[in-house]
Amino acid sequence: MDEMEEGMGALKAKLGRILTKPKVFIAGLALGGLIVAVLFISIFNNGKAAGAKEATPNTLSPSVVFERIASQNEMVSASQNYTIVDKVTDTKRFFDWFDIPFTENSFWYRYVGTIKAGVNLETAEIHTSKKKLTITMDEPYVISNTPDMKKSGALEERNNILNPIEVKDVTAFEAQCKERSESEAIKDGDLLEEARVNAEANIRAMFNSAFGDEYTVDFDYRK
Repeated sequence: MDEMEEGMGALKAKLGRILTKPKVFIAGLALGGLIVAVLFISIFNNGKAAGAKEATPNTLSPSVVFERIASQNEMVSASQNYTIVDKVTDTKRFFDWFDIPFTENSFWYRYVGTIKAGVNLETAEIHTSKKKLTITMDEPYVISNTPDMKKSGALEERNNILNPIEVKDVTAFEAQCKERSESEAIKDGDLLEEARVNAEANIRAMFNSAFGDEYTVDFDYRK
């Protein structure tokens, strides 16, 4: 009995890392004016620190501003918090013909995390035509999917001595459900659209900070 209790304790500790199928997605969090200000200050301070010749806003060129924006490599422009609650069951089968009676195990789990999306600035390009700037970029994408393990955990567990929950099964389930959470965020479409809108607004704001309304800024996305 002591060995079984130790095994159950180890299993519960492992379950603290489980990802499960999305059931509830909480509305996303837009990153707005603050990120523009922070990025703008960081970009131009970095340019000065690297030994670049200081230039006043009147002598800066769009290409110089763009190079400093693109040097940040990627921009996180949308963030969505989500909560996932799901029940997982497993039953041993006899040669895939039928379920073996009295071998079912199951657990309920709550998984909380944050998905961030944005644009890749490293592959972005700028084209200038008189007073019009066109920024060409790849489509927005998911940058990270980070669990909050302080809020995540097993809600209920029903183990079975005839079919114990194994570590390898939990590990496979983690990977599968992380993919599901991202798939749901992308399928819904709102997160990537929010990332697109916010990225455009942030980049426009940085050009406006350098040149005022001297240039119009448009965006083109690669297919």
